[in-house]
Amino acid sequence: MNAQFKEIAKEAFIIAYKENFGNITISCEASGVGRTQYKTWLKDDADFAKRLAEIEPEEIMLDFGEQKLMERIARGDTLATMFLLKTRGKRRGYIEKTEVAHEGDVVKQITVNVVKPNQIGDIMKQIDGDEHKALPEGEIINFDTQTEPGMVVPAYKAGESDEIPLYNHDKGELLDINEDGEYEE
Repeated sequence: MNAQFKEIAKEAFIIAYKENFGNITISCEASGVGRTQYKTWLKDDADFAKRLAEIEPEEIMLDFGEQKLMERIARGDTLATMFLLKTRGKRRGYIEKTEVAHEGDVVKQITVNVVKPNQIGDIMKQIDGDEHKALPEGEIINFDTQTEPGMVVPAYKAGESDEIPLYNHDKGELLDINEDGEYEE
Protein backbone atom coordinates (compact mmCIF):
# COMPACT_ATOMS: atom_id res chain seq x y z
CA MET A 1 0.00 0.00 0.00
CA ASN A 2 1.63 3.31 -1.03
CA ALA A 3 1.96 6.10 1.56
CA GLN A 4 -0.62 8.44 0.00
CA PHE A 5 -3.24 5.68 -0.32
CA LYS A 6 -2.48 4.54 3.25
CA GLU A 7 -3.20 8.05 4.62
CA ILE A 8 -6.45 8.26 2.62
CA ALA A 9 -7.49 4.83 3.96
CA LYS A 10 -6.70 5.92 7.54
CA GLU A 11 -8.80 9.08 7.09
CA ALA A 12 -11.64 7.02 5.63
CA PHE A 13 -11.48 4.66 8.62
CA ILE A 14 -11.48 7.56 11.12
CA ILE A 15 -14.53 9.12 9.43
CA ALA A 16 -16.34 5.76 9.40
CA TYR A 17 -15.35 5.22 13.06
CA LYS A 18 -17.01 8.52 14.04
CA GLU A 19 -20.12 7.90 11.93
CA ASN A 20 -20.58 4.41 13.36
CA PHE A 21 -20.08 5.36 17.01
CA GLY A 22 -16.81 3.47 17.38
CA ASN A 23 -17.98 0.16 15.91
CA ILE A 24 -14.75 -1.28 14.49
CA THR A 25 -16.30 -3.98 12.29
CA ILE A 26 -18.66 -1.59 10.53
CA SER A 27 -15.89 1.04 10.25
CA CYS A 28 -13.58 -1.49 8.58
CA GLU A 29 -16.29 -2.52 6.12
CA ALA A 30 -17.29 1.08 5.33
CA SER A 31 -13.70 2.23 4.72
CA GLY A 32 -12.50 -0.91 2.94
CA VAL A 33 -9.81 -1.51 5.57
CA GLY A 34 -9.20 -5.02 6.89
CA ARG A 35 -9.33 -5.60 10.63
CA THR A 36 -5.72 -6.82 10.62
CA GLN A 37 -4.62 -3.59 8.91
CA TYR A 38 -6.58 -1.57 11.49
CA LYS A 39 -4.83 -3.43 14.35
CA THR A 40 -1.43 -2.84 12.73
CA TRP A 41 -2.08 0.90 12.41
CA LEU A 42 -3.31 1.05 16.00
CA LYS A 43 -0.16 -0.67 17.24
CA ASP A 44 2.45 1.03 14.99
CA ASP A 45 1.04 4.51 14.29
CA ALA A 46 0.86 6.64 17.47
CA ASP A 47 -0.89 9.51 15.64
CA PHE A 48 -3.62 7.17 14.34
CA ALA A 49 -4.12 5.65 17.82
CA LYS A 50 -4.25 9.13 19.41
CA ARG A 51 -6.84 10.38 16.91
CA LEU A 52 -9.07 7.36 17.59
CA ALA A 53 -8.72 7.81 21.35
CA GLU A 54 -9.85 11.45 21.07
CA ILE A 55 -13.07 10.57 19.23
CA GLU A 56 -15.10 9.38 22.29
CA PRO A 57 -17.77 7.33 20.46
CA GLU A 58 -20.12 7.30 23.44
CA GLU A 59 -20.32 11.10 23.47
CA ILE A 60 -20.98 11.12 19.72
CA MET A 61 -23.74 8.54 20.26
CA LEU A 62 -25.34 10.66 22.99
CA ASP A 63 -25.13 13.78 20.81
CA PHE A 64 -26.76 11.85 17.97
CA GLY A 65 -29.54 10.59 20.27
CA GLU A 66 -30.17 14.09 21.61
CA GLN A 67 -30.33 15.43 18.06
CA LYS A 68 -32.92 12.79 17.08
CA LEU A 69 -34.93 13.53 20.22
CA MET A 70 -34.96 17.26 19.44
CA GLU A 71 -36.07 16.51 15.85
CA ARG A 72 -39.04 14.53 17.19
CA ILE A 73 -39.90 17.30 19.65
CA ALA A 74 -39.76 19.85 16.81
CA ARG A 75 -42.29 17.71 14.87
CA GLY A 76 -44.66 17.87 17.86
CA ASP A 77 -44.08 14.38 19.28
CA THR A 78 -45.76 14.51 22.71
CA LEU A 79 -43.96 11.45 24.11
CA ALA A 80 -40.57 12.87 23.13
CA THR A 81 -41.48 16.17 24.78
CA MET A 82 -42.60 14.39 27.96
CA PHE A 83 -39.37 12.36 28.01
CA LEU A 84 -37.27 15.52 27.75
CA LEU A 85 -39.18 17.25 30.52
CA LYS A 86 -39.04 14.22 32.84
CA THR A 87 -35.29 13.79 32.38
CA ARG A 88 -34.09 17.36 31.97
CA GLY A 89 -36.88 19.47 33.49
CA LYS A 90 -36.67 18.28 37.11
CA ARG A 91 -35.47 21.63 38.40
CA ARG A 92 -38.62 23.20 36.97
CA GLY A 93 -40.94 20.69 38.63
CA TYR A 94 -41.42 18.16 35.82
CA ILE A 95 -41.07 15.08 38.02
CA GLU A 96 -43.23 12.06 38.78
CA LYS A 97 -41.57 11.13 42.05
CA THR A 98 -39.43 12.95 44.55
CA GLU A 99 -35.96 11.63 45.23
CA VAL A 100 -34.97 11.96 48.88
CA ALA A 101 -31.45 11.28 50.05
CA HIS A 102 -31.10 10.30 53.70
CA GLU A 103 -27.93 11.22 55.53
CA GLY A 104 -27.03 10.15 59.04
CA ASP A 105 -27.75 7.18 61.24
CA VAL A 106 -31.10 5.61 62.07
CA VAL A 107 -31.77 6.73 65.62
CA LYS A 108 -34.60 4.39 66.58
CA GLN A 109 -36.13 1.34 65.00
CA ILE A 110 -39.78 0.67 65.73
CA THR A 111 -41.43 -2.71 65.22
CA VAL A 112 -45.13 -2.62 64.40
CA ASN A 113 -47.14 -5.75 65.11
CA VAL A 114 -50.14 -6.38 62.88
CA VAL A 115 -53.17 -7.80 64.66
CA LYS A 116 -56.01 -9.62 62.91
CA PRO A 117 -59.44 -8.11 63.65
CA ASN A 118 -60.68 -11.33 65.27
CA GLN A 119 -57.80 -11.16 67.81
CA ILE A 120 -58.53 -7.64 69.11
CA GLY A 121 -61.01 -8.75 71.78
CA ASP A 122 -58.60 -11.30 73.31
CA ILE A 123 -55.72 -8.85 73.20
CA MET A 124 -57.74 -6.09 74.88
CA LYS A 125 -58.64 -8.51 77.68
CA GLN A 126 -54.99 -9.43 78.02
CA ILE A 127 -53.92 -5.78 78.14
CA ASP A 128 -56.71 -4.32 80.24
CA GLY A 129 -58.05 -7.33 82.10
CA ASP A 130 -61.75 -7.80 82.79
CA GLU A 131 -62.05 -4.50 84.68
CA HIS A 132 -59.94 -2.44 82.17
CA LYS A 133 -57.15 -2.27 84.71
CA ALA A 134 -53.70 -1.11 83.60
CA LEU A 135 -50.80 -3.53 83.26
CA PRO A 136 -48.25 -3.55 86.06
CA GLU A 137 -45.16 -1.45 85.29
CA GLY A 138 -42.84 -3.22 82.84
CA GLU A 139 -45.19 -6.10 81.97
CA ILE A 140 -44.55 -7.30 78.45
CA ILE A 141 -47.05 -8.67 75.93
CA ASN A 142 -46.47 -9.97 72.40
CA PHE A 143 -49.29 -9.37 69.93
CA ASP A 144 -48.20 -12.26 67.72
CA THR A 145 -48.62 -15.16 70.15
CA GLN A 146 -49.63 -13.54 73.46
CA THR A 147 -47.27 -16.00 75.15
CA GLU A 148 -43.78 -14.80 74.20
CA PRO A 149 -42.39 -11.46 75.37
CA GLY A 150 -42.80 -8.31 73.29
CA MET A 151 -43.48 -4.77 74.52
CA VAL A 152 -46.64 -2.70 74.13
CA VAL A 153 -45.79 0.97 73.66
CA PRO A 154 -48.23 3.53 72.25
CA ALA A 155 -46.82 4.91 68.99
CA TYR A 156 -46.89 8.50 70.25
CA LYS A 157 -44.66 7.49 73.21
CA ALA A 158 -42.21 5.34 71.24
CA GLY A 159 -40.01 8.33 70.47
CA GLU A 160 -39.75 9.24 74.16
CA SER A 161 -38.26 5.92 75.28
CA ASP A 162 -34.54 5.17 75.00
CA GLU A 163 -34.96 1.46 75.65
CA ILE A 164 -37.66 -0.07 73.50
CA PRO A 165 -36.72 -3.72 73.15
CA LEU A 166 -36.82 -5.09 69.62
CA TYR A 167 -38.42 -8.44 69.03
CA ASN A 168 -37.18 -10.95 66.42
CA HIS A 169 -40.41 -12.51 65.20
CA ASP A 170 -38.60 -15.21 63.19
CA LYS A 171 -36.83 -16.54 66.29
CA GLY A 172 -39.52 -15.61 68.80
CA GLU A 173 -37.17 -13.71 71.12
CA LEU A 174 -36.04 -10.23 72.10
CA LEU A 175 -32.86 -8.89 70.53
CA ASP A 176 -29.91 -8.32 72.86
CA ILE A 177 -28.21 -4.95 73.32
CA ASN A 178 -24.40 -4.97 73.09
CA GLU A 179 -21.89 -2.74 74.96
CA ASP A 180 -22.34 0.06 72.40
CA GLY A 181 -26.10 0.16 73.02
CA GLU A 182 -26.85 -1.40 69.62
CA TYR A 183 -29.20 -4.30 68.97
CA GLU A 184 -27.65 -7.54 67.79
CA GLU A 185 -29.16 -10.86 66.82
